[in-house]
Amino acid sequence: MVTAQQLWTCAPKTPEDIVSICNWAAAQSPVWAVRPTGVKHGWSPLTIGDETLPTEPVLLVDLTQHMNTFKFIAPAGDAPAMVTAQCGAKMYNLLLFLQFQQGGKGAAMGYAFPHVPAPGNLTLGGVLAINGHGTALPAPTEDLPSSYGSMSNHILEFTAVVSSAAAPGTYALRTFKRGDPEAAALLVHAGRAFIVSATLQVIDNYNLRCQSTMDISSDTLFAAPTGAKPPAKSLASFLEASGRVEAIWYPFTDDPWLKVWTVSDVQPAGSRLVHDPYNYAFSDNLPPELTGLLKSITKGSPQLTPTFEKGFAAFTKLMLGGGIFGGSLEDLWGPSMNTLLYVKDETLHVTANGYAIQMKRAQVQQSIHDFTQKFSAMLKAYAAKGIYPVNAPLEIRVTGLDDPSKIYHTPGQAAPASPLLSSLSYDAVAEANGYDCAVWFDVLTLPGTPGADDFYTELEAWFATHFTVPEYRLLPEWSKGWAYTSKGGWTSEAFLASVRQTLTEGRPADQQWNAAVSTLRTCDGANLFSAPLLERLFVPT
Repeated sequence: MVTAQQLWTCAPKTPEDIVSICNWAAAQSPVWAVRPTGVKHGWSPLTIGDETLPTEPVLLVDLTQHMNTFKFIAPAGDAPAMVTAQCGAKMYNLLLFLQFQQGGKGAAMGYAFPHVPAPGNLTLGGVLAINGHGTALPAPTEDLPSSYGSMSNHILEFTAVVSSAAAPGTYALRTFKRGDPEAAALLVHAGRAFIVSATLQVIDNYNLRCQSTMDISSDTLFAAPTGAKPPAKSLASFLEASGRVEAIWYPFTDDPWLKVWTVSDVQPAGSRLVHDPYNYAFSDNLPPELTGLLKSITKGSPQLTPTFEKGFAAFTKLMLGGGIFGGSLEDLWGPSMNTLLYVKDETLHVTANGYAIQMKRAQVQQSIHDFTQKFSAMLKAYAAKGIYPVNAPLEIRVTGLDDPSKIYHTPGQAAPASPLLSSLSYDAVAEANGYDCAVWFDVLTLPGTPGADDFYTELEAWFATHFTVPEYRLLPEWSKGWAYTSKGGWTSEAFLASVRQTLTEGRPADQQWNAAVSTLRTCDGANLFSAPLLERLFVPT
């Protein structure tokens, strides 16, 4: 968790206010850093660092108070439906706005996206900065005319505050079309740019069925593949059937929580209609028995971790089945946002590492098997030494890549490019190696857990040697923890260098890491949009 006190903060009302802020900051000596902020949900120090002091020239720009409007653009001719949203808008409000727009031809009212991040209390700007995502691949049951990559790949155009070409030394608003030469470097910028608003492609809304089970053992769900088809009841078998899966696995237990979403126009027999999102309230209200164990773990009794995890898993299974309140949560159905959004601010606060492994869809089950085997072996090895570094669930999701061919562009305009810095970037390397998806691995634990940084460091080193080109490609999940040493996340210069190299090798010169860094520097001549981590990361190879 990044904490800082008494930093100057402002809340602009218009895009022009942000330009004034940037011009003021650039004229100071020393120059002030200008850092857009939203709900501060991310783990990584992309906005400020722990070392940021109140006396430093840093100005936080809160976009949530006023910069949160929407405008719907109805489909016309070949052009799809679109929405223009300011970057301080919350994802929940954006999805709700789209759901109530007229003209959608889907089974559910209004418009939507193929998948979105699970928390609804995120700003659009924050999601776009770090290529935010949910979990989904195309499935036999659906044919959505859209990219299945990150939210950033839905952008058709955007407006940013950039260095002015007409008045050197000052900043101005500029609207970029998706095919503009500079756009690819700005679509995912990890905080190194200031996007004010974006126009995104949307699709007709649809109904989703979300089925949960904890009756499949980890040995079965994460089994090694033995043939051309995924093993029965393996994670990849559900992925092939429905396209949308998530596994939540509590350490030291045998029965993961598997969630499977299926596009279903009509309510399936036995499913429960849900009118709102956030249907797993039990995740935000753990019983005293579990919270008591948590307190004991954090106060010096880490050996209670397996007991806590088994209790947490048993409680989850009980509540999914109806628990003490009645009403099963194992089979939900309704408009897409009502099952896609399920994480609230009250959910247990944890820290997490995060990586995206690009690969062919046929490799998904093997990658999951290899990872879960390594994860289990490491847990046992650490436990044998009396160390319990992981006390929260492991999460696995799968998405498509940021394929720009799925994005509309006006005839005669330059074709859109994939975001250069996205963890899901679809480039020459992905095309040559047949990558069509990415598996996301996140290992969660309570902040400050003894041994966690060493565990994450060892696991990351395994990722780097196991998931290698040409079979796989490893990239960080920008908003989570990565680049680990025993000092914590974002401290490994070797991993930072590997990220730059991964986003350079096999790419044309104008799509390499250095080209992206150069574009970002040109668009921010006074270096306003930076932070300590970004200063270390965004350097030429």
